[in-house]
Amino acid sequence: MKNFWNFYRANFNLRSLHCIILLLLLSTLWISQGCRKEPGSIGLNIIGRNLLNAVFTDTTTLITYSVLADSLNTTNLRSNYLGYVKDPVFGTTTAGIYAKFIPFRATVDFGTLQELDSIVLTLRYAGGFYGDTLNPIRIKVYELTEDMSISATYYQNSSITHKYDELTYYPNFRIRPAPNTRVRVDTLLGPHIRIRLKNELGHRFLEDSMAMKSFKGLYICAEPFQNNGSLVNFFLDDILSGIQLYYKRDGVPTRFSLVNNSTNAVRFNTFQHDHTLGSADFVNQVIHKDTLLGKNTLYVQGFGGVKTKIAFPHLKALRDKKMVINKAELVITNIGEDLSMFLPPTRLTLQGVNPSDTLVFLPDDVENTYFGGNYDATTKEYRFRITRYIQDIILRDRFQPYIYLLVRDAPINPHRLVLKGTDTLDASRIRLELYYTEH
Repeated sequence: MKNFWNFYRANFNLRSLHCIILLLLLSTLWISQGCRKEPGSIGLNIIGRNLLNAVFTDTTTLITYSVLADSLNTTNLRSNYLGYVKDPVFGTTTAGIYAKFIPFRATVDFGTLQELDSIVLTLRYAGGFYGDTLNPIRIKVYELTEDMSISATYYQNSSITHKYDELTYYPNFRIRPAPNTRVRVDTLLGPHIRIRLKNELGHRFLEDSMAMKSFKGLYICAEPFQNNGSLVNFFLDDILSGIQLYYKRDGVPTRFSLVNNSTNAVRFNTFQHDHTLGSADFVNQVIHKDTLLGKNTLYVQGFGGVKTKIAFPHLKALRDKKMVINKAELVITNIGEDLSMFLPPTRLTLQGVNPSDTLVFLPDDVENTYFGGNYDATTKEYRFRITRYIQDIILRDRFQPYIYLLVRDAPINPHRLVLKGTDTLDASRIRLELYYTEH
């Protein structure tokens, strides 16, 4: 028994020592993990404890006004919009598509006995739309007379020459968009629209396969029909999109396709804005360049429509104060009224300007969760964390003291935003929220 207790005490002490060491290791690990913070949270807890005597201000002077946006590169976008929309604030926007269609097989043989049934342009819905899809869209189709180059860059205001005669089979062809409705053609297919083309084009292809190989493509456009209209999104490189030639070969129904989902095909979007049809305040600020109106209301629009300039005229004067910016957030509030039809963008972005007057990314734009710019439907706000940019403005000369606010992914995003300007005392004004310390 004595030997047993001696053995127990010896092992108990050893186990106790092991437990103590283990507890110390776990405590150290817990403390080290607790000290890890996201880059954006460093300084905020310190501010909360007031250890650095941090100062908060949201009254930094901003000079803001809205201007026309720059032209966009719309070559081979992942999706393409088509349609027309009338906006009571921004005026009208019309979206058209230029597309090259080539035979899906290199070898084309229609046989000797063939009979045309029909030729149809099909466009696969991408699911997105903007405006009121209950209103019909008037669609026109024209045959191109000029080749498109796969090595060229096309912009929203580019154009390719085309024939003047419409190619649609039915005069005044129009559709009522149904982006989520499947279509039955022999079998049930995914959502798409079908635009029958004139038989003359089908006969030309059947009679001479070289005419199909040398086909230059189509210009697909829309025009006002009634009410507000809509813009509808399509996947042109989808298997359901293309020119479908239906014919009988030796009495057997056959189909042959020309497609856009090839490395030798090209497409681009055109966007035409008539901002003169917008509201009076919008027209005076954006078109007539009355920049003082930016104190009241500001505007941002996708599709290369409108952007807002935001200047920080007095930040450079803070260089001698030896300030450290703990956190800087630009806050934008949506004040648009017709949210049922003209939804705000889900995300905005900012562009900086370097000393050579070239548009550049901001140093904070490295990660979405840090940089921000996403719409919060509850607060109706967009917030951008631009701490590094503001610190750079104060201490260095890598950027001009102004930035531009734009719609993110503008070539495929028709959404627009009406936001509050600077000349107001309520919390919804555009503002820069700063936490800083002085040494």
